[in-house]
Amino acid sequence: MTTLRRRIQEGWGIQRRVVGALVYRELKTRVSEVRFGIAGVFIEPLGVLSVFVILFSLLHHNPVGIDPLLFLAPGAVTFALFTEIAIRSLNAMRANESLFFYKPVKPVDTVIARTLVETGLFSIVYLVILLAISLYREQWLIHDLPLLVASFLGLVLTAMGVGLLFMVAGHRYPSLHQFLPIAIRPLWFTSGAFYSTQHMPQWLLPWLTWNPVLQATELNRQALSADYPIPEAISLPYLLSLAATSCCVSLWVYSNNERLLLTR
Repeated sequence: MTTLRRRIQEGWGIQRRVVGALVYRELKTRVSEVRFGIAGVFIEPLGVLSVFVILFSLLHHNPVGIDPLLFLAPGAVTFALFTEIAIRSLNAMRANESLFFYKPVKPVDTVIARTLVETGLFSIVYLVILLAISLYREQWLIHDLPLLVASFLGLVLTAMGVGLLFMVAGHRYPSLHQFLPIAIRPLWFTSGAFYSTQHMPQWLLPWLTWNPVLQATELNRQALSADYPIPEAISLPYLLSLAATSCCVSLWVYSNNERLLLTR
């Protein structure tokens, strides 16, 4: 029993060091891919948020129970976070192919590293946006911090599971590298980024709420404002169960394909 425990601890230690090294490598790559260095990472979500602010101002749209800026911020961040993790995981093996000559480095480690990097970067972006809005409104605007964190992490884990499935599918069927980034884009229209579940047709709502991005977006909005109403179909237990299912299914698929993934 002691020997087994030692092996498990050694295994976790090796994977932790591998993932740490990959995180450092991914962070350098991620920052170098955008103009203006680390500041460039902020441009996309802040740019989307600015466009939505302008559109809402022109349309005089005023969501019920929440400040318009707080309504827009979650939608701008959550969809970008989900798509970045899922799509970048699709290409994780290609970007780190040379590292698989080292036995401790496994394909799953690249997905974990990319998830950690994107989560860290978008967490900073989200925090900066919320602090800026709080300073602008001259009041602290987060109503339920545990709900905000739990729904954010639930979406991250769901995205990581989807990303791991994408990586396996992309290796088996290379044509998916062109198809999946396009196929995931329609999620934008059902993510609730620029509209609320309050304005959705009741017959359509049960179908749209299958979308984890919509779930996370609406839960984030309620976490920011207690007065923001959400339907019963929006549920933190559902989002967390979806995250657990996504991770379990993707790890099962990965474990059955790891040898194929490492075949050159």
